[in-house]
Amino acid sequence: MSSKKILQFIARFAIPIIIILFIYNIYSHGTIIHPGKALFKAQCSQCHGEDGEGIKALVPPLQNSDYALRNLDSIPCWLKFGINHPVIVHDTVYDQPMYPSEIDEVQTANVINFMNREFFKYDREVNPEWVKEKWKNCK
Repeated sequence: MSSKKILQFIARFAIPIIIILFIYNIYSHGTIIHPGKALFKAQCSQCHGEDGEGIKALVPPLQNSDYALRNLDSIPCWLKFGINHPVIVHDTVYDQPMYPSEIDEVQTANVINFMNREFFKYDREVNPEWVKEKWKNCK
């Protein structure tokens, strides 16, 4: 049997094998982590906490943050360019700078969607195009 025929024979089974491996991975390791959660955990949780609880009077909490909910359209700017002014969350003033990050519009949308669901309990999905539009208005 020629190598071309062997490859054609194997190729028929490639997609089913990939699907089986994917299902096995989910079964053996649990659900797939949301990409926004993974990025939040890697870049944001050091200050805001794994559960969005913040750090006492230093870093504001994200859980049910009244400030974030009032300013949802500004979150893409905060994530990309940081914040260098005081914010008031649940009647507490926080004046710790939030540093800019090197994330793209897809990553930003993923983090916002994760925070909307997990911390703000807000049923809204954003997409990368929305993020790019919001970045145009950042000050």
